[in-house]
Amino acid sequence: MLDQSFINGMKSLSITCSLCLWNGLFKDYEEHLTTTHSNPICEFCEEKFDSTIRLDEHKQKECIKITTTTNKNINKQMQRICETRNILPSGIQILNDDTQSLSSESSRLLSSIQSLAQHFSSIKFSIQEESSFLNGIKINQEILQQDIESLKQKIDNTQYVSYDGTFTWRITHIYEKMCKFNLKKTKIILLK
Repeated sequence: MLDQSFINGMKSLSITCSLCLWNGLFKDYEEHLTTTHSNPICEFCEEKFDSTIRLDEHKQKECIKITTTTNKNINKQMQRICETRNILPSGIQILNDDTQSLSSESSRLLSSIQSLAQHFSSIKFSIQEESSFLNGIKINQEILQQDIESLKQKIDNTQYVSYDGTFTWRITHIYEKMCKFNLKKTKIILLK
């Protein structure tokens, strides 16, 4: 014997009809079946049945239109599969050709990269040699500049050597010194 609370719980469950889109409470399902589905009809061949059980048996074993529809669907699917199968070899050939093309292009680019790397190395070496050469020239130029300054000083010193007993004094920046002297003289006069 079923428990009363169990029965009440069952009646309040939500349910969906297996034959149509109706949904509602379990307690209303029996009424829905008797009013809406009293004589269920096969949607494929439109034959009427006295129960849903008989309709299900018909669909599973007897309905010719279901098998025809199913066979048509299977035939369409098989045609699509065959078409796809026929397209695949040409697609594979195109992919193989593309693979070979990409492989040869990759080899060519790799060769170019190696050539550029060697060229870059030789340029780098040339730049290093040139840099060391320029550093050597710079050092030589500095030494020559010092020698020139030394010679210039010697020439300046020999110009003022007296062989008759008189000395000539060389005063550099004479204008600046005179200006300073005049300023000092002016200050002295102003202070007096």
